[in-house]
Order: sequence, then structure tokens, then C-alpha cells
Amino acid sequence: MIQQLSTAQLATFILGSLKEETSGRVALYHYIKNFCRGDEAVNIELINDFFAECLLMNHWQDRRSELHQDIKELLVRFFSVNKMVISITDIWDLPRMQIFNLTQSENLYATIKNYENGLLKEAETLRIIPDGENRIVVLKRSAQGLLTVKTYNNLVRVQGNTLFPLTPDQQVTYNQLLELQGGVVQRLRWGANSQVRFELGDSGVIAQTLSGFAFRQNQIQKINHLSEFPALFFHLKRLEKFYVYRPSDPYYVELVNTLDKATHMLKTQDPAALTFARKTFESAQIAFDQIFPDDKVVYMRLKELAKYMTVQNKEVQV
Repeated sequence: MIQQLSTAQLATFILGSLKEETSGRVALYHYIKNFCRGDEAVNIELINDFFAECLLMNHWQDRRSELHQDIKELLVRFFSVNKMVISITDIWDLPRMQIFNLTQSENLYATIKNYENGLLKEAETLRIIPDGENRIVVLKRSAQGLLTVKTYNNLVRVQGNTLFPLTPDQQVTYNQLLELQGGVVQRLRWGANSQVRFELGDSGVIAQTLSGFAFRQNQIQKINHLSEFPALFFHLKRLEKFYVYRPSDPYYVELVNTLDKATHMLKTQDPAALTFARKTFESAQIAFDQIFPDDKVVYMRLKELAKYMTVQNKEVQV
């Protein structure tokens, strides 16, 4: 494919060639606007990346033929209008592509490990961690110390006689201090048809939520800290449990310390203890349920706080 036409040009062309709001080219338009830079070249890799994102959703899995035909016709017309020739032989043939869910965790592990090993560069290190039966977490450390974390579900495709993961459904990058890398688009997915893309900058965090099978932008917001976006913050923390040492996590340390403080206030009969303890218990319970469900330290402190809250409540009632 000739790499001279940009995604910005393709987006403009799509607007003038829309057939219906549910067509594949509508999804491609929003994908370009929300996933790509305007100066990126329209090439085979970009289109296959778009197909991979589409196939993560049941909607497009069931409509592969329509999606493939619509995008193929669009590209041929787009390049023709611009007096260029396009070869689509290397674009994924979606109607003939075999995709399925691997149901054996050991097969999924081997498939992801084989694929990621093939991508390793010199001096990079790799760690593969199962997340239940149907998910895999991949940790890749670069020669410069950057940590890239990717997750895969169990959807794979067949190419020749080899299985390949479809595409990572999440990816975040950290610096050498295990802090989220600034200036990099990070992406998390908390539903089959919903995801958030966010970027840390000098003036805060820009978070963009996308939803639906057409990758439409649901909302975009600027926040000072990730904790101001609870859904994003909790989802990230759930992922970090695989590679962040909890006693070094400022959020975890603060959570434990706040539970200890609430219990101490109740023990010493501080006048503000019960109100503080109730708020602490509610927020800590959410953190335990959504982030640290297997954490014995948080569990025991919640249990102790609940005991002293019960005693205090009885004394207040008397």
C-alpha cells in the first residue's frame, strides 16, 4: 500500500461517503479520530489494527463480512479518487479468518508467551502472568527500564498453522520509578464495548472515554489526579496488583494507615471517631472489594474497625 495519504484525509473522505450510521466506515472514522494522529499514513498495519479492535467486540465478530466489504470498497475508492493504486492482499480477510476463544489456560499462556517472545528486542525482559482462566498479563521491561504492561483476553486468530492473540485489550507504560509514563497514551478497558484512553501531562490528566461498537467518544475530561476518576483509578489499581509491591504503593499505605487511625480514634473515644470511622470503613470496603479482595492486612483491619464501630454504636444508643 502506498503510504502517502493521511488518516486526516481518509476521515474527511469518509464523511463524504457515509452510507448509514451503523456501517464499518463509521467505526473507522471514529477510530481514526480517537486512536490516531491526523498525520499518520493510511497503511495495511493501521487497517489491520482497526480490524483487531473491532473483533474484540461481539457486534463486529458477527458482522465480519459486512465490515470487510465496506472497508475494502472505501479504501479502493479513496485511493482511486486520489489517483493512487492500492493492494489489499495483505489486509486481513475477515470472512475467512478463523477466530475463537481458547478454553484451556495452559494453551492461552503458551500462545501469548510464544507471540510476545517473538517481539522481544535486545536487552528486554519478559514476564507472563495468568489472570484467572481466560486472561493473561504481560510485563515487558525495556533496556532503559521502562515497563510496559499489556493484557490479553482468550480470543485468538489462526494464521497458517499458528495461533496468535488478536490484540492487547489494555496497555499502560511506566517509567523507571514505576510511575505512569507521561506523554504516552495509556488505555484500559472495563467492558467489551467501553474503554478509556488517558494521558498524563504537566497540567494534569486528560481522560477520554469511548463506548459502543463505533468507538464513539462518550466523554473527555481533565482531572488533576487519577483518583478523581474512580472507575479509572480502581481499574488501574486492580491491574497493578500483579506487579506493584503493595507496601510501596502510596494508595495502599494510606489506606492501611487510615484504617489504623480510625480504629485508634474509636479506642481512645475521640468525639469525631464514629463519623470518621464510618467514612473510612465505606471507602476501605470499596477498595477491598474492587482492588484488594485477597489482602489479609486490609481484611483484618476492616474486621477490627467493624468490631469497634459496633461497640461505639451500642454505647451511643445507650
